[in-house]
Amino acid sequence: MIVQETRIKSSSGHQAVSRHVLSGAKNEAIRLIAGSDYLLKDWMKEARRENIRYGLRHIAFNPSEPMTDQQLSDFAGDICRELGADPERMTLVIHQKDGGTHGHLLLPEWQEDHVLSSKFTWQRLEKIARLEELRLGHALVPGRHDRAIAKALREAGNSEAADKVAALVPEDNSARPVSAYTSQARRMTERQDFDLPAARREIMAFWEKSGNDLKTFRRLLAEKNWRMRPGDRTDRRRDAHVIETAEGLLIGSFTRLTKVRTKDFRLLLEAEASRPSPLDLRPVVRQLEQQERRHQQRSGRKRAVKDLIWVPPASLPALDRQRLHEQGRREAAVIRKRLPSIGSLRYPEQFSEGFGIYLKDWKQEMQAARRVLNARHPLERRYGPDSPLDIQSECIMRMMKDGWSRLKQAHQAVEQARQGLDELEARKILFSRKKRLSQAEEQYRQALAQLAEILRYLVQFILYHLGLSSQKPDPIQCPVPIEREMTLQDYLQERRELLQTLLDEKARRLWIKDRCREAEHKRARMIAQWHVERVSECEQAQQTIARLERLHRLSWSLPEDVRMEIRDLKRQGQLQMALRKLERFDNRHALVSPTPAHRSDVTRRSQPMALLKKTSPTSSLAP
Repeated sequence: MIVQETRIKSSSGHQAVSRHVLSGAKNEAIRLIAGSDYLLKDWMKEARRENIRYGLRHIAFNPSEPMTDQQLSDFAGDICRELGADPERMTLVIHQKDGGTHGHLLLPEWQEDHVLSSKFTWQRLEKIARLEELRLGHALVPGRHDRAIAKALREAGNSEAADKVAALVPEDNSARPVSAYTSQARRMTERQDFDLPAARREIMAFWEKSGNDLKTFRRLLAEKNWRMRPGDRTDRRRDAHVIETAEGLLIGSFTRLTKVRTKDFRLLLEAEASRPSPLDLRPVVRQLEQQERRHQQRSGRKRAVKDLIWVPPASLPALDRQRLHEQGRREAAVIRKRLPSIGSLRYPEQFSEGFGIYLKDWKQEMQAARRVLNARHPLERRYGPDSPLDIQSECIMRMMKDGWSRLKQAHQAVEQARQGLDELEARKILFSRKKRLSQAEEQYRQALAQLAEILRYLVQFILYHLGLSSQKPDPIQCPVPIEREMTLQDYLQERRELLQTLLDEKARRLWIKDRCREAEHKRARMIAQWHVERVSECEQAQQTIARLERLHRLSWSLPEDVRMEIRDLKRQGQLQMALRKLERFDNRHALVSPTPAHRSDVTRRSQPMALLKKTSPTSSLAP
């Protein structure tokens, strides 16, 4: 009999296990012996109410030989008694599949006054299964913990059963039974319409057919569109390999599925790595053929273009003339790239005086726009990026370490002064009683004032450091001036509860974390409001950067006359006029037709520009 146990978290709910147990579609018949879906839901609520991590215990038991429903129910009762569960509070379901029956037992983790036992449950469940098999006369099923079960039975005085179970223990410890996959993996593959037991049988057949040869085994897997690869764990199981489908669905570990020992599998991997692999020249030949094919295609195109050069263009068809024109443009672009640069922006002194002025103004405008985009709120510069509240509170605790010590010492001084004053007041006969009482009262007042002064400084420092207060804390004055004693005593009386909180370390951390959270929310609101107010300014800066970059690298799609005019304005140092010229060209379709007076004014202004273009020396500089 095989017994498996699964603990279901209270946060997961009972719906999944209820669907599987009470309405499994692959079962021929489902018989509910005890319990219901409502009880499962109620037990989950109890676990969440008691703040328990696990809510249900699911125990599935599958006998190797047929058992009646009554025998399965008795076995479920034995499990309840072994784990300390109430047999009246259980859900027992019998499934019939492929002519056989198996049971599902669901128990609540919270048993009214205690939590269900979970100590060595796998060994204890296997022990109950072996005893049940002995009682019914079934064949014993080997398990992983037969050695421990035999020892426990022998200690309990059941030597006969212990000997029978001990006979199941293999001589080699590594040959113990291992499950090929977990129940969780089986449920996951069933949800994806993948038959995991059938896949395991096929993998076992592949391994037997391969004759313990990994290369042949991999080829057989590839025919099924499966693959074997190294596992993801690199800490303890470096040589572990897993088998998965082409879609990445994990089937299981190689050693678990094929029952091959890890030591033997490592030897197979070493033998495979040391075996010289045959040289496959097919990829090399294929690459050489592709290179030869591309070379012939390039040679044919060049030869066709060269043949077109010696033919008069008028006699060529339109398609050939277009090809010849494109080839000339490509050759001109290649030559233009190979030409040395006329000047570099790193050395502006080599340009003309006007172009140097343009470069200086352009850089200033670009830097001003980028400063607007990169600006940060003063609170962002002061506090930096957000950090977790635990780290913020821990920093403040370290910063105020001396302050906490002084606060505790001042509180102890107040307690000692108060105790001394109470002792003096309790004495009935005392020489110079009034004088000593006045001195004790003075010490008590000074201690109270000093405690209030330290408390005031600590609170003001924390609030100022977090940005919750704009008042910078005044330094501590000890001894406290007489005129401030009454004010500080009133301050201490109003903050008695805060003082008790700061004296306790745990409560102090929580209080500081609350202040850090409050300060973080306040800063976030201020920073968000600041960024909202700057949206229009940032958009304007982005537009300015785009216009400056477009002006600096003029597109060849601009008309020749416009590009030349903008180039001349840049050489004259007229940055703003060049920007306006480029903007007027972009908005040329939106402008209305100019009046005659305006047209004549434009003509008069363009005449000096034309003269300047004629008199200016030609240069290949294209900023």
